[in-house]
Amino acid sequence: MATIVSRAPHLKTFGSRVSAALAVATLALAALVVPAGAAAQERTVETATSGTVTAELSYIKRGRGRGEFRFDEFRDFRVKVTRAGQVLYDQPVGKPCDEFCTPAESALTGEHIGLRDLNGDGEPEAIVDLFTGGTSCCVLVLAYGFDAAANVYRRARLDTGGGFVARDYGGDGVIELVGDDFRFRGLFTCGACGSRPLRIWHYGLRRFEVVTPSFPAKIRAHARRMKRFYERVRHRRDAPVFVKGALTPYTADLCLLGRCGAGFRLVRVALRRGELDRRTAFDVSPLGPAYLRALRRYLRRTGYLG
Repeated sequence: MATIVSRAPHLKTFGSRVSAALAVATLALAALVVPAGAAAQERTVETATSGTVTAELSYIKRGRGRGEFRFDEFRDFRVKVTRAGQVLYDQPVGKPCDEFCTPAESALTGEHIGLRDLNGDGEPEAIVDLFTGGTSCCVLVLAYGFDAAANVYRRARLDTGGGFVARDYGGDGVIELVGDDFRFRGLFTCGACGSRPLRIWHYGLRRFEVVTPSFPAKIRAHARRMKRFYERVRHRRDAPVFVKGALTPYTADLCLLGRCGAGFRLVRVALRRGELDRRTAFDVSPLGPAYLRALRRYLRRTGYLG
C-alpha cells in the first residue's frame, strides 16, 4: 500500500506535465491554423473609378474540391460606392447571391464592376453583373444610381434570364438592354427548341423598365426571324417541338405590334397542316388545338394579349 501511495504524487506530476505539453502543442497548432483560416476569409476587392465616383465589389473566394473537380466558391458579395470621398452606399448584395453567385463580365462595361452612364444624364451608374447559375441562365444586373435629391445611391435590379446585349438605338446616350422574355423559356416545348419574344429594358433609378413596344422595327425584325425559323422546321419529323418554339415567340411579337390575329392565323394554318400533332414520343403537350388555347391563355396572363 505504501508503494502505491508513494507513486500517486509522481503520476499526478507526470499527468500535469503531459497536460501542459498538450496545451502548448494545441496553442502552437492554433497559431498555425488561425492565420490559414484568416487568409481563406480574405476579401477580394475590385474597383472602378470615373471622376469623383469609385465603386467597389468585394467578396470572399474559396477553392473547393480537388484536381479536375476543383472549383471556386464565392460568398458575401458587397458593393460600396464612394462619391467625392464620401461613402454613399455600402451594403451586401443579398439574395440570391447569399446562396450562389459568381462574378460575370458585364455586357455594359466588360468588367465585374464598372461605371457607365445608362440614361444619358451625364452621371455614371455603378454596374455589377452576377451569374446565378443554371443552363443558359441567369444573369443578374445590379445598377447603382445617384439620387441627387437625397444624396444617396439607389439600386435597380434586373434578372435578365439568358443575358442581354447593350445597344443605343436612338444615338441619344440612353442604353437599351436587349434580351428576351425569359418567362417563355421552354414554354410548350424544350428549352433549346426555340426562341423567346424580344425584350428591351431601360434603366431607371429604382428599377429597369420594359420598353419593348417603343421599338416596333426591332419587334418586326424579330418576328420575321421567328417566321423564317418556322418555315425551316415545319417539315421535320419532330416538327411539333420546334414549330411551337417558333410560333410562340412569333405570336407574342405580333401581339406587341397589335397584330395578335395574324399570329393566331399562322397557328391555325399549322394546325390544319398537322404540324402540331404528335409525331414522336418527344413531342410535349399541349398539342393540336390544345396548344392554341394554352397559347392564348399564357399571352393574356403575361400581358401580351389584352
